[in-house]
Amino acid sequence: MNQGQDYTQHWDEKFKARAWGRYPPEDLVRFMGRRFRDAPKHSVKVLEVGCGPGANVWFLHREGFAVHGIDVSPSAIGIASKRLATENIGIPSPLADLRVGNFSQLPWPDETFDVVIDVFALYANTTPVIALALAEISRVLKPSGLMYSKLWGTQTSGYGEGIALESATFDAIPHGPCANMGVTHFFTQESVREVFGVHFEPLAIDRVLRDDMAAAQHIEEFHCQFRKPSSSIHSTTGN
Repeated sequence: MNQGQDYTQHWDEKFKARAWGRYPPEDLVRFMGRRFRDAPKHSVKVLEVGCGPGANVWFLHREGFAVHGIDVSPSAIGIASKRLATENIGIPSPLADLRVGNFSQLPWPDETFDVVIDVFALYANTTPVIALALAEISRVLKPSGLMYSKLWGTQTSGYGEGIALESATFDAIPHGPCANMGVTHFFTQESVREVFGVHFEPLAIDRVLRDDMAAAQHIEEFHCQFRKPSSSIHSTTGN
């Protein structure tokens, strides 16, 4: 969700106007299962940036993780909070902490979280705002903490259309999966490494190509895993 200006009304209208998925993507389920299979889940602090109406935080809370989420849309946070309150009653998980806010100014202390999740949220910004958000995510992650991010690639239908804001960033895209969704930044594998590599070490960058025949759309996604270094990624020795 775009954080560079006040997009609260924009995303409120989006979340009110359509039904959103109720369940998390399989790739996120696999990531959490593989990375935290043997961990005491109640002690694993998870933050989702751009949590929307809560499909992912709902799942993670049911799995026993200590769940936190932030979204610019009050409506989305209201929907997510209501779902957890009605569907996750009696689940022995720490209380979920869901907040309305800007994820380029995260309201949590340094080194709070073990893992941060971004499922098609950071992309909805210009590159300067993405850079600010990644700096904040790095700040709130513990050393060696993990980040999982899903991003659109430049081979996705709609790339290069609409209003060009900067290189690989467009608004008012007329068709494709990002049509009418506002600001959209598209990545290449190289730009993923460049943008995220300022703060994180890449563990995996999986490129996923698929064709949506019904919608006549070509889709390129990057499913990315990163680790925050235990010390500064740009630290040097022996000047």
